[in-house]
Amino acid sequence: MEIKETPAKAIIYTRVSTGGQTTDRQARDLRETGYEVAEVFSEKVSGFSKSIGERQELQKALAYLEKEGVKCLLIHEISRLGRNTTEVLNLLKELEGKGVSVYIHNLGLTLSAENDSNHVFTKLVITIMADLARMESEQLSLRIRSGIRSRKADGLHTGRKVGSQESREKFLAKHKEVIRYLRLGRSYQEITKLTGAAPYTISKVKKALAEG
Repeated sequence: MEIKETPAKAIIYTRVSTGGQTTDRQARDLRETGYEVAEVFSEKVSGFSKSIGERQELQKALAYLEKEGVKCLLIHEISRLGRNTTEVLNLLKELEGKGVSVYIHNLGLTLSAENDSNHVFTKLVITIMADLARMESEQLSLRIRSGIRSRKADGLHTGRKVGSQESREKFLAKHKEVIRYLRLGRSYQEITKLTGAAPYTISKVKKALAEG
């Protein structure tokens, strides 16, 4: 008597950037991977304009993984998670820490700490993404410094308007990832590693939340 192996349970997350596109092909390809698909989460939103914390369907997918104990996330390509390399890298590390594997269809690769056959390739992908994140950060810093020098050369004021004070809402809006991890009960040290935010900033965010 032949005993058939039960397919692993997984969820699908698909994303397109504009309303003129559809997620149908992504979902169809991922349904054919042999996993038992428990749920599909799809959205039409730019990976540039919305951070991971601001994308409702992705947040629902992450919450579903945790609530239902599903241990595999299927995506068509890594850019579907986002265009901000640092955010994507942090999310992959977070999922790995929770024992959730990520199947990337266009690479035919499963990112998983338990998958020895892909272990070296997995580490290579993570390392490359980390280097890209560093380069992205350095380029942003260079552009900011260049912009400040240019404004100073033109005799323009740099920084916040003198006497102005950032509102609580604007401050919290800038730190949505910190807020998410605080609500998940993460420590300051963990949040610093995941977001790059300084402990002082995390403390300010926590205080601002309490004031609400």
